Amino acid sequence: MGDTITPSRVPAVLRGFGAALLAVGLAGYVLPPPPVHWTALIPAGLGAAALLLSFAGRRPRLAAAGGALLCAVAFAGGGSALAQVPALLDGQAGAAIASRAATAALAILALAGLVLALRRDTRGASA
Repeated sequence: MGDTITPSRVPAVLRGFGAALLAVGLAGYVLPPPPVHWTALIPAGLGAAALLLSFAGRRPRLAAAGGALLCAVAFAGGGSALAQVPALLDGQAGAAIASRAATAALAILALAGLVLALRRDTRGASA
């Protein structure tokens, strides 16, 4: 009876979240005209942490918990910028608002992805 262990989907979600946050952080630091404050790199730091968590493949629940914590931190830092998205679309807000709103939106998507990955992992384990 071939018991096959399917790999967890959690690391893939964390890799995608980490890569997207790295892109947001680097773009927020490189694209606007100088001077740019170092805090523009905060999303990149969170992305690096998510990428590191993605290597905890043998402990997907622990990795998902760490990822959820990263999502909470990312949302806490950027969630207030979501209300300013209409001003951003009208050209009345700057790159900092765009970076914070993108970080918060990615946190929401990543948290949903982590929940779905854990549900699929649990269903696969019980089948």
